[in-house]
Amino acid sequence: MNGGGSMTVLQVNKFGWAKGGAEAAYLGTIALLENHGHRVVPFSMKDERNTPSMYSRYFVENISYDSGGVIPGISAAMKVVYSLDARRKMGALLGEIMPDIAHLHNFHHQISPSVFGPLKSAGVPVVFTVHDLKPMCPNYKMLVNGELCERCKGGRFYNCTINRCIKGSAAKSLAGTVEMYFHRIMKYYEDVNIFIAPSSFMRDKMVEYGFREDRIKVIPNFIDLNAFRPSGPDAGYVLFCGRLSEEKGVNTLIGAAGICREISFVVAGAGPLEERLRASAADMGLDNVRFVGYQTGEALVRLYSEARLTVVPSECYENCPVSLLESLASGKPVVGARIGGIPELIEEGVDGVTFRPGDPYDLADKLRRLWGAGGAGLKEMGFRARAAAESRHSPGKHYEALMAAYNSVLERRGRT
Repeated sequence: MNGGGSMTVLQVNKFGWAKGGAEAAYLGTIALLENHGHRVVPFSMKDERNTPSMYSRYFVENISYDSGGVIPGISAAMKVVYSLDARRKMGALLGEIMPDIAHLHNFHHQISPSVFGPLKSAGVPVVFTVHDLKPMCPNYKMLVNGELCERCKGGRFYNCTINRCIKGSAAKSLAGTVEMYFHRIMKYYEDVNIFIAPSSFMRDKMVEYGFREDRIKVIPNFIDLNAFRPSGPDAGYVLFCGRLSEEKGVNTLIGAAGICREISFVVAGAGPLEERLRASAADMGLDNVRFVGYQTGEALVRLYSEARLTVVPSECYENCPVSLLESLASGKPVVGARIGGIPELIEEGVDGVTFRPGDPYDLADKLRRLWGAGGAGLKEMGFRARAAAESRHSPGKHYEALMAAYNSVLERRGRT
């Protein structure tokens, strides 16, 4: 196999169905590689929602840590740290096929770094796309009780247990603490040849936490530009699309909606705060806010297409959020929080504006400013938004960067 030829690529992600942004990237990468003639071998967790695969017999057994309460027993807690099932299944898979490269996405807990051993023994180089903050933070988010938290910096992972950072559970937080120390002691991340950071923010944060900058490549996420219509009739609303959870800043959005009642809002999504948000909007008498639940497919495309502009009010360290890329691809100006990787996706005053995260008054001010621009002004910003998506987040652009990363690893290993 040479640098320009077809590869066999092992793609690893704990969920094999469209659960969230990381899964969208994982499934999108599989399709992108297959469309360019590469052989892709998936490795995931068994689930009836998965895309069918001839390799599913090698997938790890289904296990969920999302249920409430204490982790059910020491055995399950140990699987968070190290999965013997995943190690065994990976070894068996490598006994059948020998990939040129392994590309890992979200693998912690259900798969765990136990797969590094078989990959290393087989001489398969590893690329890891860092979709969230898990390599640095036990709870993935660097967010505790609604506030940004970096107390674990410098390897002080015991803070996770002290502050019950994982779902408020002492047992889960202890398991998360043990996991982080175990992974550091075993030096698993040293087995990664190249880290892919979807944002410059993520790269900088990783360097801040001790990862080598020369092993990190910034490759932004991509979006299927053909799936979104860059124009549509203006139905006169601001669209929020995402998970209805604390870190997404939807409470701040509801507060802004109460300040600028002349603007209509559509909230698309589901999550743990949904009922509370609906009740809050009703208590405030916000007849300018409409909740439409989780949307996908053509319904989602139409919501973006008919919006006047969109809002991404997150209060956590976002990486390269899919919802923002969907907005750009739809040719809609974005009002985004100045946090994490969001600002690098918005050219201030060109295809959107930013505001102070958690500040409903600043958000309301920025929304009014764009809303008031109206007509030709907003349309021009929309054109520029679409142009940004085409120039920075197209599948072709992503593929070129991904192949460059793969080949750089293979060249170093003397396999090209």
